[in-house]
Amino acid sequence: MAVRKGFLIFLGFVGFSCWALGQVNNLSSFKNAQTDSLLAARSKAREDREKKTGNYGAHTTRFTFEENFKFNNIQFVTPDTIPDNLHRFSDLERSGYLIQNLGNIGTARRSLFFEPSMTIGRTSGYHVYDDFYTTPDKIKYYDTRSPYTDVFAAFGGGGRAVTDVTFALNDSVQFNIGFNFNSIRSDKQLAFLSRGDRQVKNNDWNIFGFLRPKKIPKYLLLFNMTQFDHEVSEQGGIVDPSLDASNPEGSFFDYQDANVILDEAFSKDKRGGFHVYQQYDIDSIFQVYHTFNYLEQITRFDDVYDVSSISTTSDSLLYSGIGGQTSGTIAQRTTFREVLNEAGLKGRTKRFSYTLFYRNRLLTYDVAQITNRVNETEHYLGGTLRQQITPKIFLKASGELLFGGNYLAQGKFTSDFFDATYSRINNKPSFLVNRFEGEQRQWTNSFDNQVSDNLQGTLKLRAGNISFRPFIRFNRISNYTYFDENRLAAQAADDVVLLAPGFHLDWRISKKWFWSSSVYYNNVTGGASNTFRIPETMALTQLAYKNVLFDGKMIIQTGIDVHFRSSYFGQAYDPTSQQFYLQNSFEQDGFAKVDLFLNFKVQTFLFFVKSAHFNQGLTSDGYFISPLFTGTRQTFDMGVRWSFYD
Repeated sequence: MAVRKGFLIFLGFVGFSCWALGQVNNLSSFKNAQTDSLLAARSKAREDREKKTGNYGAHTTRFTFEENFKFNNIQFVTPDTIPDNLHRFSDLERSGYLIQNLGNIGTARRSLFFEPSMTIGRTSGYHVYDDFYTTPDKIKYYDTRSPYTDVFAAFGGGGRAVTDVTFALNDSVQFNIGFNFNSIRSDKQLAFLSRGDRQVKNNDWNIFGFLRPKKIPKYLLLFNMTQFDHEVSEQGGIVDPSLDASNPEGSFFDYQDANVILDEAFSKDKRGGFHVYQQYDIDSIFQVYHTFNYLEQITRFDDVYDVSSISTTSDSLLYSGIGGQTSGTIAQRTTFREVLNEAGLKGRTKRFSYTLFYRNRLLTYDVAQITNRVNETEHYLGGTLRQQITPKIFLKASGELLFGGNYLAQGKFTSDFFDATYSRINNKPSFLVNRFEGEQRQWTNSFDNQVSDNLQGTLKLRAGNISFRPFIRFNRISNYTYFDENRLAAQAADDVVLLAPGFHLDWRISKKWFWSSSVYYNNVTGGASNTFRIPETMALTQLAYKNVLFDGKMIIQTGIDVHFRSSYFGQAYDPTSQQFYLQNSFEQDGFAKVDLFLNFKVQTFLFFVKSAHFNQGLTSDGYFISPLFTGTRQTFDMGVRWSFYD
């Protein structure tokens, strides 16, 4: 039944594609459309003038993404040069406080909302560090008229540091090369011994570029190589003071002096790959393209445990004895490899673009504790249509079918007044949830495909100095896959329904004072509602003063951020499988976190200072971001960003 349904959806999509292509009356207009835009706004006179005067800056530097080439929707963006919200440097803040982590930069994280995987085939199942890895679709391809360097460095209190460096160089419009380097170094916020006692060590770097041979102007090549090495010292959470006989006066909010469950455990996620995208213009309305991607992901968890007595070790709070043995070694290693090839046909007119493709994925999943590794091959068909109805109204339809029954169908509507996205996604279970062999637990499952209907819509209203954007998120999930109270992979027998209305409000109070708020109300229903946990209410509000001086060369933004999250039974974290799981014994209290900040810009130099969790001690001793993991305590943070254009 699922195969037939997916096939009918795909046939409908292909039929619509053929109909839409048949409606295009003036295909010759494609020659007037910009298929790559690398030459756009690059007049020889302007180039010569800039070389002579040395007048380089953000206006002579721009970037785009691979998907814009693939879908013939080229949009170049210049680097952001304003200091607004520069102080939000941690992963929690950059997400708008819509994630859950373990209270430190670089620790395991998950979205509080349901985020369906856009990969309908197999995945490794290890995703808690995905957002720290720069995947090929996130890489920016630059078009620069001078060497471009951008450096960001943030130094958070408690020994937390983030560094991001970008460099790009064009020798002409035919060739560009550059690199990104991102690093995280975070000292432990709990059970801290001395400076340099790291909890997180992360290096993420990539080399990227494009090539357009002068003698083959119809050919374009984008390439990148990525490397990612993420190591975390796992602590397992704070030992409940009521169970800690060695520290009867202890508190959950001892921070550096806290007792934690694990002492020497560590997790590792190492990834690397090579990616190529190439396209060739056949004629004015047809192009062929090819994508190749190789990825290897290696995950590890290692520890030595002793569960003989809680009075001498806290390992028994997380581990259990195996086969009568009360101590042992955990050494888990999993390797996931993907070789992907995609070939397709695409084209564009002034108002219409299309993409049709075939994709092949060769997958390998190898678990050290399992003798036989798994090899699978996946075949896909799919495509995308994009229609410009008016200069400001766009429709986009995408679909793909995996041979065997999995499918994805997505539609997007964009206008000045209203945006909406709907998708129906049928995902295969990951390798991890189907089979796991660890020292502490094992499982073998044969789960059904997870199917979800996902809707997001936003109204864009404006009256004078007020912008009001009410929105709604809706998810209906069948065969929801999760990890239960026993930390085992499980699948819900009934549906989960998530309804999350809210709004974004921006109010320009005066010429220099601004107010912004984002408010979310979350309601979970359905027969399996107890398997999905999210705070009922979340909000982020900012009151800021901003002044622009000397024609924008100097900008000051200062103000206050307030984040609120209501109480709920958040998901706990199991480091042995790198998964968040359900728990019903630890309720996280609601909390409000207040930050004071100052962001400042002079020419191309930006810096910030911030007093984070300023209200600690005034309203509470602290708060929990995950069960048994406190959020970052009151700190003084600072950072700089400096851009160079020559």
